[in-house]
This record gives sequence, C-alpha cells and structure tokens, in this order.
Amino acid sequence: MKVNRVTLDDLDATYCCMSETSLGVSWAEAVPESREWFKANLGKHVEGYHLLDGNRVVGHVYYATSEKVVLPIEAEPKVAFIYCTEILRNYMRKGHGKIMFDYVKADLKKQGFEGILVDASDIKEYMYYEHFLKHGFKIIKEHPPFKLMYYPLAKDSVKVKLLELNYKPSRDKVEVTLFKNFVCPVGAHMYHLMKKAAKSFSDKVKVVEIEATLETVRKYGATDPLINGKVKILGPASEDDVKKAIQEEINQFKH
Repeated sequence: MKVNRVTLDDLDATYCCMSETSLGVSWAEAVPESREWFKANLGKHVEGYHLLDGNRVVGHVYYATSEKVVLPIEAEPKVAFIYCTEILRNYMRKGHGKIMFDYVKADLKKQGFEGILVDASDIKEYMYYEHFLKHGFKIIKEHPPFKLMYYPLAKDSVKVKLLELNYKPSRDKVEVTLFKNFVCPVGAHMYHLMKKAAKSFSDKVKVVEIEATLETVRKYGATDPLINGKVKILGPASEDDVKKAIQEEINQFKH
C-alpha cells in the first residue's frame, strides 16, 4: 500500500467511492462532470491524495487550502480543509485508513500547514464524525447534522467561522437556487435533478443558477441548493422528495 498526491495524470482514477455505488444509483453518472471540475481546479481549489493497492486507487482524501476552499467557511491561512475522504469497503478495518491519514498528516505538516479541518456528519454513510475521532480530530463546533472538527499539525487551535446563509430569493414566485459546485458527484447529480424537478412546475417556479466561486460562496454563505432561500434538501434525495419540498414552498408562498 502506498499514498501519492493526485496529479492531472490521475484524473481517471478520482472518486473511487463511486465504483461501489449500487446498480441503478444515478449519481455515479455525474462522475465525468466532477472529474472535469477536478481537472479545472486542481492546484487552485482542490488538492488530493490517493491510497493505492498496486496501481488501483482504493481510497482518497480531497482537500483545499483554507484560503481557496469553495465552501461557506472562513478560516485562518495555512489550514487544510477536507472536502471528502473515502476508502473502499474491502480495505476498511484493516489499518489502511490509518496508513492514508498518517501520510496525509505528515505531508501537510511538511508543506507548512497549521492544521486540518473537516465538516464531518452524524450520518454513518457520509463523512461520519467517529471515523475522524479515531484519527485524532476533535469536535470544535456542532451544527446538526454536521460537526466541524480539527486536527492540529503545528497549531493547537484554529480561528474558523461558518458563514451564515445570506441569500434573498425572488419575490415574484418560488425560486430554486442552484450553486454549480461539482466537487462531489452527488452534488453534481442533485444539481441536475433539482433543476429538472423545478422545471416540472412550469411558471410557478423560477430556477436561478450561480457559479460556486470563492466570491459567491462567501457572499451568499451557501453551496447547497436552496428552495425559496432555504436548505430543504441535504445530500442525495429522490426526485419525488425534491418535488415535495418545492410544493411545500408553493403552498406557503405569498407575493
């Protein structure tokens, strides 16, 4: 087992997690868009490590520097912020995750990083916070269903602020606001699913699409899709769930 930094030559091997999605799970179809995002942003808004068994990628850690992470957060310079991490099922509970994280910690420290942040979740299937506890991360702020966690490399504490949602939707009709942030294939899939669902309501719903840049994310405090200015859908959801959430806002809408 070895760990390598991700380069442009590794793009076809990114998002190994999607190789284990069940048959019929549609967000795996969004991998090409996420790989295009990765290619366009590598070295700017994303960096990464791959855990390899021979030539096969079996785990990953994708992150950005605190100055360039495209998430609604502000932190002091020279802190790494993890977007996502994964290890394939057959490699879990065998010490391989420790190999990967030990390498990542050592390499980031060597590069001069002060520490590592991650917004872990209470959801066992997605960035589960207990996995990060095992690697020495500490919870520094809770905002259910997420827990902001920190691992010190050269500095015991970190100055960090989660940005408040600050987006005002249209007043003439219900608005579905979509931020084009394809760092995760699930996010890319939900972008298109929510757009399709919103358009099924015809002129009752307005769709607004916004590029998720550092400027827009800092301005609006959001990367998740919004329905009438509210986060009503987190992570993967069905088209029926999205339509139900939109209909709820239509029923309550007042000009």
